[in-house]
Amino acid sequence: MEPHGRLHPDCVPADVLPPCQTCGRFALSRPAAPILDVTSLPTDIDLFRVGNFATMVVGTERFVEAILYLALTGLTFRELPAR
Repeated sequence: MEPHGRLHPDCVPADVLPPCQTCGRFALSRPAAPILDVTSLPTDIDLFRVGNFATMVVGTERFVEAILYLALTGLTFRELPAR
């Protein structure tokens, strides 16, 4: 999955080092309450990794509806705010 979108600056602590210039990742653990930067989110992709936190996978509402319709198991979903 390609990286798209970003975590909102409000979930990145002020004292964290800048992101890696090569991969764009921050040296921090996953925020307890992640917020997505709405201006960075793709509009044509339903499943993607977050660009500045590549271990986080995000699916759109349409993706979740497809998974539920197909009755696939083994996945859990959590709604993330975006601003």
